[in-house]
Amino acid sequence: MSLTPEALRAAVDRVAPQVLEVTSTPGALISVGFADETPLTMAYGLADVESGAPVTESHTMRVGSLGKLLVATAVARLADSGALDLDAPIDAQLPFPVVNPLGGTITPAKALSMLSGAATDGYDWVERPEPAMRYIERVVERGVVHEYGTDAPRFVSPADASGWQSSSFMYQVAALTAEAVTGMPLGEYVKAEILDPLGMHSTAWLDSPDWDEVRSRCTTGHMVFGDRAVPLPWHECGTYHAVGAVMSCADYTRLMLALTGREGLFGGGVAKEILRPRTTARDGSQVGFGVHLSGDPAAADHCVRSVGHYAFGWWSVSLAYPNAARPFCVTVSTNLADQRDVFNPPDQYSFGILAQEIAGWIRAGKTDTRALPSRAEWNAYAMGLVAADRFAGLLGAELDKGQISRMARGSRGVGGSSAAEFDEARFVEGYLDMQAAVRERRIDAYLDTDCPVGGLFRKLARRGWGSKGFEEPSPVRFWSDRRA
Repeated sequence: MSLTPEALRAAVDRVAPQVLEVTSTPGALISVGFADETPLTMAYGLADVESGAPVTESHTMRVGSLGKLLVATAVARLADSGALDLDAPIDAQLPFPVVNPLGGTITPAKALSMLSGAATDGYDWVERPEPAMRYIERVVERGVVHEYGTDAPRFVSPADASGWQSSSFMYQVAALTAEAVTGMPLGEYVKAEILDPLGMHSTAWLDSPDWDEVRSRCTTGHMVFGDRAVPLPWHECGTYHAVGAVMSCADYTRLMLALTGREGLFGGGVAKEILRPRTTARDGSQVGFGVHLSGDPAAADHCVRSVGHYAFGWWSVSLAYPNAARPFCVTVSTNLADQRDVFNPPDQYSFGILAQEIAGWIRAGKTDTRALPSRAEWNAYAMGLVAADRFAGLLGAELDKGQISRMARGSRGVGGSSAAEFDEARFVEGYLDMQAAVRERRIDAYLDTDCPVGGLFRKLARRGWGSKGFEEPSPVRFWSDRRA
C-alpha cells in the first residue's frame, strides 16, 4: 500500500504545526520525493519571527553541511572522468601546500570521508567574503583554529584510514581541488554540471551566478532560547562551499534521489564513490562522501542520511531509502538552532522528528495522526495515561473515578507552565482508558490502535513536559524490557 500525495500532505498538515509549536520552531520546509517524480514541497510556520512573514514553498534555507554532498558530487564526477585522482595528495593541483604535521598524506578521498586528521573546526566567520582559494591559503599558513582565541592546532591526529574527525575546513580544501582542475569557480561548475541537469534552480553558493536571487528567498535564521526566538543578522563564512549553501528542500531531495535512486542521473561510478563506506562515525553509522549510511545495504530499511547546521540559526536533515518498494527521500529544513545544545540531535528536534515520522509513514504505507482536537486535550489525556501507567501498571493500584477526578481538580500549573491550559475531563479519560488496558493486559493494542492520542502526539506531550528526548512516555523503558 502506498500513500497518495494528497494523503501525505493532509497528514503532514495535521502534525507539522503541532511539532513546530511544541519544539519552539519558527518555521519549516519539507520535501518528499520519489524516483522520477517532482518532489512534493510543504511549508509551515514563520520565515521571520519579527515580521511575522510565513514560510512559503518558494523559500530557501541555509543548509550547512548538506552542501558537502554537492562538493562530494563535483569531486567524484571529476574523478570519474579522469580529471582528478581521489588518492593523490590533495594539494597536487593547488598553488599552496596542505600538509598534516602529524603525518600521513591528505588526499581528496580522506578529506571527503573526514579522515584528514583535522579536528572539528566550526565556522570561519568573515566580514568581507573573498574567493575561497585566497582565504584558505592564508588560513592554512596560519595552521591553527580561531575558536575562543585559543590558537589550538588544526590537526589532532595523522591522516590515516581510521580516525574520523569532522572538518568543514578540509571539505573546503577538497572543493578547491575541483576549482583548480576545472579552472572556474566551483559555483559555476556545479550549476552547469549538476544543478541545471537536475532542475535544481533554488541552490547557490557565494560564487554561483544566481546567488543574489536564491539568497533573496532565504528565511531568517533564529537562535532559540526556550520559547524565545532571536533573529540573526545575515553572516558569511570563509568555508562557504562546505557549509554556506542556500538551497530549497526540493533541490536537495532531487540530488539525493539522483545519487541513491536505481536510475539516478549520477549513478555508476559517481554514486559508488559517494556511497561507499570508508570509516565509522561516532554514532556507529558508516561514512561515505557527504553522507552517513545506516542499516544493511541490501535491506529495505537501509538509510542514506545527511545532516546540516548553519551557525547558529538553521538545521536540516535528509533521509533517503534507496531499497524501499518505491525509493524515496524526505528532506526537512528549519530556521532555528536551539541553544540548549550547540549540536541539535535530529531525533530530539523538529527537523529530525518530522523527517523520521514522514519516512516511517511512507515505509508503512499508512499515516498515524491520532490526536484530540486541541493541544490542551491531547496533552491532558497523555498526562492521565502516564499517571495510570505508573499507578496501575507499575504499582498495581486500581483507583476509582472519584479519586482520579480529585487528582485532576487538584492539579495546578507551576513555574513556566502555570498559564498552560489543562483539560480535567481528558485527564480522567486518559487515566481510565490506560487503567482498563492494564487490567485487561492489552497495553500494546491500546497504544497501537485504540488510544485516541497516537504515538507522535504522546511523544510530543512528553517533549512539552520538558524532556529533551523524543520517546514514548509509556510504558517506562525498564518495565517494557522486563515484560519482554
